[in-house]
Amino acid sequence: MNIDKCIWLQDILDSINFKSLPHGIIINGPKGVGKKLLARALSEKIIANFDNELSDNHKNLLLKNNHPDFYFLDKEKLVLKDIKRNKVTGNWDEDKGFKDVLSFLNLTPSIAANKVVCMINADTMNNIAQNALLKSLEEPSANSYIIMTTSRSKSLAQTIYSRCQVINIPFISDPEIDTWLKSIGISDYNSMNFPSYATPFSIVEDIQNDKQNSYKDFLSIIIDFISVKIDQSQAIKFINELDVSFITKINYLVEFLKIILRSNIINEELSGSYKYFNKVKFSNLKISNIIMDLNNLRYEFFEVSSINESHVLNYFCSELKQSITQQ
Repeated sequence: MNIDKCIWLQDILDSINFKSLPHGIIINGPKGVGKKLLARALSEKIIANFDNELSDNHKNLLLKNNHPDFYFLDKEKLVLKDIKRNKVTGNWDEDKGFKDVLSFLNLTPSIAANKVVCMINADTMNNIAQNALLKSLEEPSANSYIIMTTSRSKSLAQTIYSRCQVINIPFISDPEIDTWLKSIGISDYNSMNFPSYATPFSIVEDIQNDKQNSYKDFLSIIIDFISVKIDQSQAIKFINELDVSFITKINYLVEFLKIILRSNIINEELSGSYKYFNKVKFSNLKISNIIMDLNNLRYEFFEVSSINESHVLNYFCSELKQSITQQ
């Protein structure tokens, strides 16, 4: 997809001052907001030396990720060997001649005026990998740029932020999302069918993977649990069987709790899938504490190797049951 179809991204790209662009750029925003698309568009502008149009040869090479002056590193988790070559085993690629960021940056530009490293999911680097990258930001090679994407603000070392320009992709409103969905041919669904935090590309991904009803299914399980149609073990079993990630289930729970808490605080009647909870009373303080615990869990999720999903759900279902009672 071209960036010009995403007005919120095109506006950011148009606002960038390329005359004073630093060697390090961090693009931050939630999953599905278009960080990768913006990072590639920004990379192409730099490869084209900011103001020039890319030739067909450059475009074809970039499209195939074969451009000698563009290193696109897109992995779920970045580790030290992605940043710095292992002196023992090496990270040599027969075609490109390198398989790490520092080796690439040490090469002079080949067919373009500038070199660009584009690192997706940079927030997955550990401290050792970040320290290895830091030298390239402190003493950048001439005509070289590093573009990183992160899904969590302040997830990198402060020393990295101090040497980079941070571009935060702002919140995209429901009307903007709905207009965009229609522009790409999706009219059967709109933003109201998804959690409030849903982003444009995450919505499309859910529809493509037939997961557009996952949140509604989650709410149905919670309602059945609170109304004692199913017991706690059944509720946990059904939540475990939902075809979404564990962190998504935690996000669903936070979304649900925030909506019913807000309704209670401002005395606003709920509608749609939430209508059932108009006849339920609960403790604002207890619900707030559960939300706080869930937010702490989301932070810990990125810090530990594994979390027992069933144990976590069992704890929060117990807390939820104690916090909500029938009138």
